[in-house]
Amino acid sequence: MNKRSLSLNSLLAGLIALAFMGLAHYSPCFLDQVERLSYDAVTRLSLTDTPVDQRILLIEIDQKSLDVLGPWPWPRDLIARMVRLAKGNGAKVIGLNLPLLGEERDSGLREIRTLKDKLLAHALSRQDEELLEWMEENLKELEEKADRDLELVEAVGEAGNVILVAMTALPPGQVKRKREERAFLSRETLSEKEGVSSGKSNRRAEELYLPFSKLARAAMGFGHNDLLLHETTEGMACPLFVNCRGSLFPSYALRLALAYWDQVPSKAVVEARQLRVRSESIPLWEGKLLVKYHGGFSHIEKLSFSDVLGGQKRPSMKGRIVLIGRALGEEGKTLRTPLGTAVSEDHFNGLVLDNLLNRRYLTRPGFMVFAEWGVLFLLGLSGVLLFPRIGQLPRLGLTGALAAAIVVSGFLLLARWDLWFRISYALLCLLAIYAVVSVSQWIFGVKISRESIETNRLLGLNLQSQGLLDLAFEKFRRLPLDPETKDLMYSLGLDYEQKRLINKALLVYEYVNRGGGFRDLDARIPKLKQVDKSSTVGTPIKAREPSALEEPVPEELTRIGRYEILQVLGRGSMGLVYKALDPKINRLLAIKTIRFSDEFDEDVIQEIKERFFREAEIAGRLSHPCIVTIHDLGEEQDFTYMAMEYLEGDNLEKFINKKNLLPLRKVLSVVASVADALDFAHRAEVIHRDIKPANIMLLKTGGVKVTDFGIAKAISSSRTRTGVILGTPNYMSPEQIMGQKIDPRSDIFSLGVVFYQLLAGELPFQGDNLSSLLYQITQVKHPPLRSFNPRIPLACEQIMEKALAKNLEERFQSAGQMAKLLRLLALKVDQKQKKIAVDKEAASKN
Repeated sequence: MNKRSLSLNSLLAGLIALAFMGLAHYSPCFLDQVERLSYDAVTRLSLTDTPVDQRILLIEIDQKSLDVLGPWPWPRDLIARMVRLAKGNGAKVIGLNLPLLGEERDSGLREIRTLKDKLLAHALSRQDEELLEWMEENLKELEEKADRDLELVEAVGEAGNVILVAMTALPPGQVKRKREERAFLSRETLSEKEGVSSGKSNRRAEELYLPFSKLARAAMGFGHNDLLLHETTEGMACPLFVNCRGSLFPSYALRLALAYWDQVPSKAVVEARQLRVRSESIPLWEGKLLVKYHGGFSHIEKLSFSDVLGGQKRPSMKGRIVLIGRALGEEGKTLRTPLGTAVSEDHFNGLVLDNLLNRRYLTRPGFMVFAEWGVLFLLGLSGVLLFPRIGQLPRLGLTGALAAAIVVSGFLLLARWDLWFRISYALLCLLAIYAVVSVSQWIFGVKISRESIETNRLLGLNLQSQGLLDLAFEKFRRLPLDPETKDLMYSLGLDYEQKRLINKALLVYEYVNRGGGFRDLDARIPKLKQVDKSSTVGTPIKAREPSALEEPVPEELTRIGRYEILQVLGRGSMGLVYKALDPKINRLLAIKTIRFSDEFDEDVIQEIKERFFREAEIAGRLSHPCIVTIHDLGEEQDFTYMAMEYLEGDNLEKFINKKNLLPLRKVLSVVASVADALDFAHRAEVIHRDIKPANIMLLKTGGVKVTDFGIAKAISSSRTRTGVILGTPNYMSPEQIMGQKIDPRSDIFSLGVVFYQLLAGELPFQGDNLSSLLYQITQVKHPPLRSFNPRIPLACEQIMEKALAKNLEERFQSAGQMAKLLRLLALKVDQKQKKIAVDKEAASKN
């Protein structure tokens, strides 16, 4: 490798490392998503069999509870009964993760209160104080029985250990709380060191919304439950506090833990990278707790609300934290976890509590950023000093080893020491350095190699054109022995043959044949050796019988005109089709030969040839992406040839079998492209006359080409030796069969037949013999297309019907009309498929 390439590769590697160091500092979203994928994978691999903390119990309002106790929202007395049940069974802390912002709207309770107020205000009621007192006492008792909010307030107040949820956003239909309720929040603020609340990492909330006043006054405390973080951190971190109006308020899980530890929120002190409670230090990452998952995560004890309330399940609650909430969260909200599962908010809060109570959490110390930068720096150093100086295979092996070391290091740090090291940045940096250095080296290497190869190739061709064949051979031998070089050598060998230098031609052919058989060399070399042997014993060449090499049969042609024949591609109705090379411009061609003498009487051959050249010349002027290009016409010995564009692909005969039909969308595109080509030709007053699957090529690139323009018209009106029809009767239009005047609508009918066959795998008109077939085409209606495949759109069948109309006036009047309708139908198919895909995606999410 030259110094310039080495310096460039080193520079690129260094720049990549610097770029990733910058990205690691700013953490762009797309890289965080990649990191989340790697984090999830490492988390799953590092799961331990640690049992879950038995001090946590989830009582879920699941579907079973809704079926038994009725749809949500429930009467508040049901919640009150569960609170009393938990307290009565010895629960140390009770968490209510339920939307209890407003009072219940009970119309009966309102009527009782209205009646009470009216009686007390009525003047007559004051005349009998004893009656008034009795009525007031009974109404009050009735009011208390109907007031289910009061029952819940009393249950929460009597328990004295209930933690409620403070919401950061109001659900639809809810109104903001009164200002006096803010006083309840004052006792819930955490202590903080100076400057923490102003840090960029703290999660903020514009407002916190508490339950209605009476319930808020009765509760032990509150905690926010804002768990739906950015998608890259959802389920992997929990914000332990939010900053609201300059004060820090604990999360629901932290408030439960503080209550369990018999601590008030003010005893918890928030610092820059940790939260201190008693003598405990809880590590923080950007104000969040990195949650540690373990094997017992899915085994947190969960019970159905209805089973516990109805007495079917009697769990021990003594000294435990009882979490009461919705199984799927309010409005079906769930959290995506690194384990690939979705859990309810209370399930996730249970895991956070498990982490807090048992000091199980991940950490990301401040030095970890510098450690990651250090790794990126070392990778950059390797890219600058090592990667450009070693070969491709050693570089690949080194990249694999470094990648494995990074992954294993990240796994061990997480699994053994609970340290989160972001491996995705290092892995992407490593892969980028490898890719850039490898591609750069390849480009430089290819450029140098190509320059040398191209120089020798041009020198060799120049020497060959001057007749200096020996020097040309020396230049060609410096080229890699690929198919292109073999072609050059083969041409050189033919030149030796023409000069009767058989021994040198053999030398060239044997050199070419070292890499395996090429063209006809396996047969040609023995024949040349025989010729060389006979010439060396003194037999004059003129006295020998013509060999197969000197007078080749058509299948063994080596040249047609100036074109070198490479191989036979196929056999048409009137001759062979060859793959050939134009040596002047090194272009591949397809050469179609036509032997008029095999099919026509001698007295009309000259007339047919003239008409053929005239029509082929007109067709050759057609320049359209879907029409094959004709490059040359000529005569050679006893046949006529046409040199045209070489196409790589298959004709449509491959796709008219029922077992190998193309998709509907592809058929519409192919037929529309052919219709466009026909419309272009018709506007140029050129009619094809022989549209059939064999004359339509589906290219490997996905494009479509129509072949054989001009041939059919040249021969269609001439008689053959055998009197048979030249062409393909299955695809002929009725007017073509009956010998009437042909116009562009005849091609439309033929295209309709091809369209039908591509979709049905059957011809629309079939007969036991030629007479029966011609009768079917001219007199009988084809079978309905949807009888073969009912899933074909009705619009598709209607287009088919119009294309195959026997009456010219009922058929499409131009191929462009047909193409337009086909493309509209294709657009409808695309829209339908897109809608189906969207519906499936939506169904899978639900």
